[in-house]
Amino acid sequence: MERIVIPKIEICGVILERLNLFLDDEKNLILLPFLWAIHISNTGSVFQWLKTSSYSKFQTKKSTSSQQHLVNRSISDNTIRNYLGHVFKFLQFINKSNLSSSSPSVHRTELLTSTFINNYLNNELPSSLCSINSLNAHQAAINSYLNFLFELEIKDICHISVLRKTKQKMAEVDTRLKKINYISTFERSQLMKACGSHRDKLIIRLGYEIGLRTSELCGLLLRKKNEKPTSTRKGLLNLIFELVKYPTQMSFAYSLEGKYTKRSRTRNIYFSRELLQSMKDYYETERLIIEKNSFVVSDALLLRFDYEGFGQPIGKAQGTNTFAKLRKQFSNMNETLSYHDLRHTFGTELYHQELMDAEGHETRSESAALISVSERLGHTDTKTTKAYIRLRLQMVMIEDQSHG
Repeated sequence: MERIVIPKIEICGVILERLNLFLDDEKNLILLPFLWAIHISNTGSVFQWLKTSSYSKFQTKKSTSSQQHLVNRSISDNTIRNYLGHVFKFLQFINKSNLSSSSPSVHRTELLTSTFINNYLNNELPSSLCSINSLNAHQAAINSYLNFLFELEIKDICHISVLRKTKQKMAEVDTRLKKINYISTFERSQLMKACGSHRDKLIIRLGYEIGLRTSELCGLLLRKKNEKPTSTRKGLLNLIFELVKYPTQMSFAYSLEGKYTKRSRTRNIYFSRELLQSMKDYYETERLIIEKNSFVVSDALLLRFDYEGFGQPIGKAQGTNTFAKLRKQFSNMNETLSYHDLRHTFGTELYHQELMDAEGHETRSESAALISVSERLGHTDTKTTKAYIRLRLQMVMIEDQSHG
Protein backbone atom coordinates (compact mmCIF):
# COMPACT_ATOMS: atom_id res chain seq x y z
CA MET A 1 0.00 0.00 0.00
CA GLU A 2 1.03 3.59 -0.52
CA ARG A 3 -0.04 7.11 0.35
CA ILE A 4 0.88 9.86 -2.13
CA VAL A 5 0.62 13.55 -1.27
CA ILE A 6 0.16 15.93 -4.21
CA PRO A 7 0.76 19.62 -3.39
CA LYS A 8 -1.36 22.50 -4.71
CA ILE A 9 -3.93 20.88 -6.98
CA GLU A 10 -7.23 22.09 -8.46
CA ILE A 11 -10.29 19.82 -8.49
CA CYS A 12 -13.54 21.09 -10.03
CA GLY A 13 -12.47 24.69 -9.54
CA VAL A 14 -11.40 24.14 -5.91
CA ILE A 15 -7.71 24.56 -5.06
CA LEU A 16 -6.37 22.21 -2.39
CA GLU A 17 -3.03 22.90 -0.69
CA ARG A 18 -2.36 19.15 -0.69
CA LEU A 19 -4.25 16.09 -1.87
CA ASN A 20 -3.83 12.61 -0.35
CA LEU A 21 -4.13 9.54 -2.56
CA PHE A 22 -4.48 6.11 -0.93
CA LEU A 23 -3.36 3.25 -3.19
CA ASP A 24 -3.67 -0.51 -2.71
CA ASP A 25 -0.93 -3.07 -3.36
CA GLU A 26 -1.67 -2.94 -7.11
CA LYS A 27 -1.48 0.90 -7.15
CA ASN A 28 -5.26 1.21 -7.57
CA LEU A 29 -7.00 4.19 -5.98
CA ILE A 30 -8.98 3.39 -2.81
CA LEU A 31 -12.06 5.49 -3.54
CA LEU A 32 -13.90 6.07 -0.24
CA PRO A 33 -10.85 7.18 1.79
CA PHE A 34 -9.90 9.37 -1.17
CA LEU A 35 -13.30 11.12 -1.09
CA TRP A 36 -13.01 11.56 2.68
CA ALA A 37 -9.53 13.08 2.26
CA ILE A 38 -10.91 15.58 -0.27
CA HIS A 39 -13.76 16.47 2.10
CA ILE A 40 -11.65 17.25 5.18
CA SER A 41 -8.93 18.99 3.15
CA ASN A 42 -11.45 21.19 1.34
CA THR A 43 -13.80 22.01 4.24
CA GLY A 44 -11.32 21.90 7.13
CA SER A 45 -13.95 20.02 9.13
CA VAL A 46 -15.18 16.58 10.13
CA PHE A 47 -18.59 15.11 10.90
CA GLN A 48 -19.22 14.59 14.61
CA TRP A 49 -22.18 13.34 16.60
CA LEU A 50 -23.75 15.88 18.95
CA LYS A 51 -26.07 14.57 21.63
CA THR A 52 -28.94 16.81 22.78
CA SER A 53 -31.37 16.15 25.61
CA SER A 54 -34.86 17.62 25.93
CA TYR A 55 -36.06 19.18 29.18
CA SER A 56 -39.27 18.77 31.13
CA LYS A 57 -41.96 21.43 31.05
CA PHE A 58 -40.63 23.19 34.15
CA GLN A 59 -36.94 22.87 33.15
CA THR A 60 -36.14 21.04 36.38
CA LYS A 61 -34.53 17.98 34.91
CA LYS A 62 -33.53 16.43 31.63
CA SER A 63 -35.79 14.04 29.82
CA THR A 64 -34.71 10.42 29.69
CA SER A 65 -34.77 10.62 25.90
CA SER A 66 -31.97 12.21 23.91
CA GLN A 67 -31.19 12.70 20.26
CA GLN A 68 -27.98 12.69 18.26
CA HIS A 69 -27.28 15.00 15.37
CA LEU A 70 -24.42 14.84 12.91
CA VAL A 71 -22.71 18.25 12.77
CA ASN A 72 -19.65 19.73 11.10
CA ARG A 73 -16.76 20.57 13.43
CA SER A 74 -13.79 22.62 12.28
CA ILE A 75 -10.31 21.17 12.83
CA SER A 76 -6.85 22.64 12.38
CA ASP A 77 -4.50 21.93 9.46
CA ASN A 78 -2.24 19.98 11.79
CA THR A 79 -5.16 17.79 12.95
CA ILE A 80 -6.12 17.15 9.32
CA ARG A 81 -2.59 15.93 8.54
CA ASN A 82 -2.65 13.69 11.62
CA TYR A 83 -6.08 12.25 10.78
CA LEU A 84 -4.95 11.40 7.24
CA GLY A 85 -1.92 9.57 8.63
CA HIS A 86 -3.98 7.71 11.26
CA VAL A 87 -6.57 6.52 8.74
CA PHE A 88 -3.82 5.36 6.37
CA LYS A 89 -2.35 3.30 9.21
CA PHE A 90 -5.82 1.82 9.76
CA LEU A 91 -6.09 1.00 6.03
CA GLN A 92 -2.77 -0.82 6.23
CA PHE A 93 -4.13 -2.98 9.05
CA ILE A 94 -7.32 -3.67 7.05
CA ASN A 95 -5.20 -4.72 4.06
CA LYS A 96 -3.03 -6.99 6.19
CA SER A 97 -6.09 -8.62 7.78
CA ASN A 98 -7.74 -9.14 4.40
CA LEU A 99 -4.68 -10.99 3.11
CA SER A 100 -4.68 -13.38 6.07
CA SER A 101 -8.43 -13.79 6.64
CA SER A 102 -11.83 -13.19 5.07
CA SER A 103 -12.26 -9.66 6.45
CA PRO A 104 -13.32 -6.84 4.05
CA SER A 105 -10.70 -5.32 1.78
CA VAL A 106 -9.62 -1.66 1.79
CA HIS A 107 -12.10 -1.11 -1.06
CA ARG A 108 -15.05 -2.24 1.07
CA THR A 109 -14.53 -0.35 4.34
CA GLU A 110 -18.28 0.23 4.56
CA LEU A 111 -18.55 -3.48 5.52
CA LEU A 112 -16.26 -3.22 8.56
CA THR A 113 -17.90 -4.20 11.84
CA SER A 114 -17.60 -2.56 15.24
CA THR A 115 -15.94 -5.74 16.52
CA PHE A 116 -13.22 -5.53 13.87
CA ILE A 117 -12.48 -1.85 14.53
CA ASN A 118 -12.59 -2.21 18.33
CA ASN A 119 -10.11 -5.08 18.07
CA TYR A 120 -7.78 -2.77 16.14
CA LEU A 121 -8.14 0.02 18.70
CA ASN A 122 -7.80 -2.11 21.81
CA ASN A 123 -5.56 -5.01 20.81
CA GLU A 124 -3.51 -4.18 17.70
CA LEU A 125 -2.84 -0.44 17.76
CA PRO A 126 -1.71 0.14 21.40
CA SER A 127 1.50 -1.85 20.94
CA SER A 128 2.76 0.66 18.34
CA LEU A 129 1.86 3.80 20.31
CA CYS A 130 3.39 5.43 23.36
CA SER A 131 0.49 7.32 24.96
CA ILE A 132 -3.25 7.22 25.52
CA ASN A 133 -3.52 10.66 23.87
CA SER A 134 -2.16 9.20 20.67
CA LEU A 135 -4.64 6.32 20.85
CA ASN A 136 -7.50 8.77 21.37
CA ALA A 137 -6.35 10.70 18.30
CA HIS A 138 -6.44 7.52 16.20
CA GLN A 139 -9.94 6.78 17.47
CA ALA A 140 -11.09 10.31 16.59
CA ALA A 141 -9.63 9.99 13.07
CA ILE A 142 -11.36 6.66 12.45
CA ASN A 143 -14.62 8.05 13.85
CA SER A 144 -14.42 10.98 11.45
CA TYR A 145 -14.06 8.55 8.54
CA LEU A 146 -16.96 6.35 9.72
CA ASN A 147 -19.19 9.41 10.20
CA PHE A 148 -18.34 10.47 6.65
CA LEU A 149 -19.48 7.08 5.35
CA PHE A 150 -22.70 7.45 7.35
CA GLU A 151 -23.26 10.89 5.83
CA LEU A 152 -22.89 9.31 2.38
CA GLU A 153 -25.60 6.81 3.45
CA ILE A 154 -23.44 3.80 2.67
CA LYS A 155 -22.74 2.68 6.26
CA ASP A 156 -24.84 2.55 9.40
CA ILE A 157 -23.73 4.04 12.74
CA CYS A 158 -20.68 2.18 14.02
CA HIS A 159 -19.98 2.25 17.77
CA ILE A 160 -16.28 2.10 18.63
CA SER A 161 -14.52 2.80 21.90
CA VAL A 162 -11.24 2.52 23.77
CA LEU A 163 -11.81 0.21 26.74
CA ARG A 164 -10.92 1.22 30.28
CA LYS A 165 -8.47 -1.66 30.62
CA THR A 166 -6.74 -0.47 27.43
CA LYS A 167 -6.37 3.02 28.88
CA GLN A 168 -4.97 1.63 32.12
CA LYS A 169 -2.50 -0.56 30.29
CA MET A 170 -1.29 2.34 28.15
CA ALA A 171 -0.93 4.58 31.18
CA GLU A 172 1.38 1.99 32.75
CA VAL A 173 3.66 1.80 29.71
CA ASP A 174 3.63 5.52 28.86
CA THR A 175 7.34 6.17 28.48
CA ARG A 176 7.15 9.46 26.62
CA LEU A 177 9.52 12.21 27.53
CA LYS A 178 7.33 14.94 28.92
CA LYS A 179 7.56 17.66 26.35
CA ILE A 180 8.48 21.14 27.50
CA ASN A 181 6.55 23.66 25.41
CA TYR A 182 8.64 26.64 26.51
CA ILE A 183 11.39 27.94 24.22
CA SER A 184 14.08 29.69 26.23
CA THR A 185 15.42 33.19 25.65
CA PHE A 186 18.73 31.69 24.51
CA GLU A 187 17.03 29.34 22.03
CA ARG A 188 14.99 32.19 20.60
CA SER A 189 18.19 34.19 20.18
CA GLN A 190 19.71 31.26 18.29
CA LEU A 191 16.69 31.04 15.98
CA MET A 192 16.77 34.76 15.26
CA LYS A 193 20.47 34.74 14.40
CA ALA A 194 19.93 31.81 12.01
CA CYS A 195 17.22 33.64 10.05
CA GLY A 196 18.33 34.50 6.53
CA SER A 197 15.70 37.16 5.87
CA HIS A 198 13.83 39.98 7.53
CA ARG A 199 10.57 38.12 6.88
CA ASP A 200 11.67 35.01 8.76
CA LYS A 201 12.76 37.09 11.74
CA LEU A 202 9.31 38.65 11.83
CA ILE A 203 7.67 35.21 11.61
CA ILE A 204 9.61 34.01 14.67
CA ARG A 205 8.97 37.22 16.63
CA LEU A 206 5.26 37.19 15.83
CA GLY A 207 5.17 33.73 17.40
CA TYR A 208 6.77 34.52 20.75
CA GLU A 209 5.92 38.23 21.05
CA ILE A 210 2.28 38.12 19.89
CA GLY A 211 1.35 34.44 20.20
CA LEU A 212 0.17 34.02 16.61
CA ARG A 213 -0.56 30.57 15.24
CA THR A 214 1.12 29.74 11.94
CA SER A 215 -2.20 30.11 10.07
CA GLU A 216 -2.85 33.49 11.71
CA LEU A 217 0.24 34.98 10.08
CA CYS A 218 -1.88 35.13 6.90
CA GLY A 219 -4.24 37.57 8.65
CA LEU A 220 -1.69 40.39 8.81
CA LEU A 221 -3.01 42.72 6.12
CA LEU A 222 -1.75 46.09 4.92
CA ARG A 223 -5.24 47.24 4.02
CA LYS A 224 -8.62 45.84 4.94
CA LYS A 225 -11.75 45.74 2.83
CA ASN A 226 -13.95 48.81 3.26
CA GLU A 227 -11.41 50.23 5.70
CA LYS A 228 -12.13 53.72 7.00
CA PRO A 229 -9.72 56.10 8.75
CA THR A 230 -12.00 56.21 11.80
CA SER A 231 -12.52 52.42 11.92
CA THR A 232 -11.17 50.46 14.87
CA ARG A 233 -10.27 47.62 12.50
CA LYS A 234 -7.32 49.25 10.82
CA GLY A 235 -4.88 47.72 8.38
CA LEU A 236 -1.16 47.70 9.09
CA LEU A 237 -0.49 50.75 6.91
CA ASN A 238 -2.76 52.75 9.18
CA LEU A 239 -0.84 51.51 12.21
CA ILE A 240 2.46 52.38 10.54
CA PHE A 241 1.10 55.88 9.96
CA GLU A 242 0.25 56.12 13.67
CA LEU A 243 3.74 54.88 14.52
CA VAL A 244 5.20 57.95 12.83
CA LYS A 245 2.50 60.36 13.95
CA TYR A 246 2.55 59.42 17.66
CA PRO A 247 6.20 58.95 18.70
CA THR A 248 5.31 58.32 22.37
CA GLN A 249 2.73 55.59 21.71
CA MET A 250 4.12 52.23 22.85
CA SER A 251 1.36 49.75 21.92
CA PHE A 252 -0.73 49.41 18.75
CA ALA A 253 -3.93 47.35 18.53
CA TYR A 254 -4.69 45.31 15.42
CA SER A 255 -7.94 43.44 14.86
CA LEU A 256 -7.18 39.92 13.64
CA GLU A 257 -10.21 38.86 11.63
CA GLY A 258 -12.08 35.69 12.53
CA LYS A 259 -11.55 34.12 9.10
CA TYR A 260 -7.89 33.65 10.05
CA THR A 261 -8.32 32.39 13.63
CA LYS A 262 -8.87 28.85 14.93
CA ARG A 263 -12.38 29.41 16.31
CA SER A 264 -13.34 32.01 13.68
CA ARG A 265 -13.48 34.67 16.39
CA THR A 266 -12.06 38.12 15.74
CA ARG A 267 -9.66 39.27 18.46
CA ASN A 268 -7.29 42.15 19.10
CA ILE A 269 -3.55 41.59 19.09
CA TYR A 270 -1.07 44.20 20.26
CA PHE A 271 2.22 45.16 18.63
CA SER A 272 4.95 46.82 20.63
CA ARG A 273 6.47 49.94 19.11
CA GLU A 274 9.71 48.06 18.40
CA LEU A 275 7.95 45.18 16.64
CA LEU A 276 5.78 47.47 14.53
CA GLN A 277 8.92 49.43 13.56
CA SER A 278 10.48 46.15 12.35
CA MET A 279 7.34 45.42 10.34
CA LYS A 280 7.59 48.90 8.81
CA ASP A 281 11.27 48.33 7.93
CA TYR A 282 10.40 45.02 6.26
CA TYR A 283 7.54 46.63 4.31
CA GLU A 284 9.78 49.43 3.02
CA THR A 285 12.79 47.29 2.08
CA GLU A 286 12.70 43.52 1.58
CA ARG A 287 8.98 43.31 0.84
CA LEU A 288 9.08 46.27 -1.55
CA ILE A 289 11.84 44.62 -3.61
CA ILE A 290 9.89 41.34 -3.81
CA GLU A 291 6.72 43.15 -4.84
CA LYS A 292 8.47 45.15 -7.58
CA ASN A 293 10.28 42.13 -9.01
CA SER A 294 7.29 39.79 -8.90
CA PHE A 295 4.71 42.25 -10.31
CA VAL A 296 2.26 40.76 -7.79
CA VAL A 297 0.06 43.15 -5.81
CA SER A 298 -1.10 41.83 -2.45
CA ASP A 299 -2.41 43.22 0.84
CA ALA A 300 -0.69 40.45 2.79
CA LEU A 301 2.24 41.71 4.83
CA LEU A 302 4.34 38.56 4.54
CA LEU A 303 5.27 37.39 1.05
CA ARG A 304 6.89 34.28 -0.36
CA PHE A 305 10.31 34.54 -1.97
CA ASP A 306 10.67 30.95 -3.21
CA TYR A 307 10.84 30.41 -6.97
CA GLU A 308 7.38 28.85 -7.43
CA GLY A 309 5.43 31.33 -5.32
CA PHE A 310 7.57 34.45 -5.61
CA GLY A 311 5.58 37.50 -4.51
CA GLN A 312 2.51 35.54 -3.41
CA PRO A 313 1.19 35.73 0.18
CA ILE A 314 2.64 33.10 2.51
CA GLY A 315 0.58 29.95 3.12
CA LYS A 316 -0.85 28.70 6.41
CA ALA A 317 2.09 26.37 7.05
CA GLN A 318 4.84 28.95 6.49
CA GLY A 319 5.47 29.50 10.20
CA THR A 320 5.68 25.76 10.82
CA ASN A 321 8.04 25.19 7.89
CA THR A 322 10.27 28.16 8.73
CA PHE A 323 10.63 27.10 12.36
CA ALA A 324 11.38 23.47 11.44
CA LYS A 325 14.22 24.48 9.07
CA LEU A 326 15.75 26.79 11.65
CA ARG A 327 15.46 24.31 14.53
CA LYS A 328 17.32 21.59 12.59
CA GLN A 329 20.42 23.80 12.64
CA PHE A 330 20.79 23.40 16.42
CA SER A 331 21.55 19.99 17.91
CA ASN A 332 20.97 21.35 21.43
CA MET A 333 17.33 22.19 20.67
CA ASN A 334 14.59 19.67 21.46
CA GLU A 335 13.53 18.14 18.14
CA THR A 336 9.89 17.98 19.27
CA LEU A 337 9.61 21.78 19.46
CA SER A 338 7.40 23.42 16.84
CA TYR A 339 6.27 26.87 15.76
CA HIS A 340 3.20 26.51 17.98
CA ASP A 341 5.52 26.33 21.00
CA LEU A 342 6.43 29.96 20.34
CA ARG A 343 2.76 30.70 21.06
CA HIS A 344 3.00 28.66 24.26
CA THR A 345 6.11 30.66 25.16
CA PHE A 346 4.24 33.92 24.66
CA GLY A 347 1.34 32.70 26.80
CA THR A 348 3.69 31.50 29.55
CA GLU A 349 5.58 34.79 29.77
CA LEU A 350 2.37 36.82 29.60
CA TYR A 351 0.90 34.75 32.44
CA HIS A 352 4.06 35.35 34.49
CA GLN A 353 3.88 39.10 33.83
CA GLU A 354 0.20 39.22 34.74
CA LEU A 355 0.82 37.30 37.96
CA MET A 356 4.03 38.88 39.27
CA ASP A 357 5.51 42.33 39.69
CA ALA A 358 9.10 43.34 38.90
CA GLU A 359 10.25 42.24 42.38
CA GLY A 360 8.77 38.75 41.97
CA HIS A 361 5.73 39.23 44.19
CA GLU A 362 2.28 38.05 43.18
CA THR A 363 0.05 41.01 42.40
CA ARG A 364 -3.17 39.19 41.50
CA SER A 365 -4.85 35.78 41.68
CA GLU A 366 -4.06 32.94 39.29
CA SER A 367 -7.63 32.99 37.96
CA ALA A 368 -7.46 36.72 37.14
CA ALA A 369 -4.12 36.26 35.37
CA LEU A 370 -5.47 33.28 33.42
CA ILE A 371 -8.52 35.25 32.24
CA SER A 372 -6.25 37.98 30.88
CA VAL A 373 -4.04 35.46 29.04
CA SER A 374 -7.09 33.59 27.73
CA GLU A 375 -8.45 36.77 26.15
CA ARG A 376 -5.15 37.62 24.47
CA LEU A 377 -4.75 34.12 23.05
CA GLY A 378 -8.36 33.88 21.88
CA HIS A 379 -9.26 30.86 24.03
CA THR A 380 -12.98 30.22 24.53
CA ASP A 381 -12.43 29.61 28.26
CA THR A 382 -9.60 29.31 30.79
CA LYS A 383 -9.49 25.50 30.82
CA THR A 384 -6.99 25.47 27.97
CA THR A 385 -5.08 28.38 29.50
CA LYS A 386 -4.52 26.50 32.78
CA ALA A 387 -1.62 24.69 31.12
CA TYR A 388 0.40 27.88 31.61
CA ILE A 389 0.46 27.33 35.37
CA ARG A 390 2.67 24.29 34.73
CA LEU A 391 4.55 25.95 31.88
CA ARG A 392 5.41 28.94 34.08
CA LEU A 393 7.22 26.63 36.49
CA GLN A 394 9.12 25.14 33.54
CA MET A 395 9.98 28.65 32.34
CA VAL A 396 11.38 29.72 35.71
CA MET A 397 13.47 26.54 35.95
CA ILE A 398 14.81 26.83 32.38
CA GLU A 399 15.66 30.52 32.57
CA ASP A 400 17.30 30.09 36.00
CA GLN A 401 19.50 27.34 34.57
CA SER A 402 20.39 29.51 31.57
CA HIS A 403 21.56 32.33 33.81
CA GLY A 404 23.08 30.12 36.50
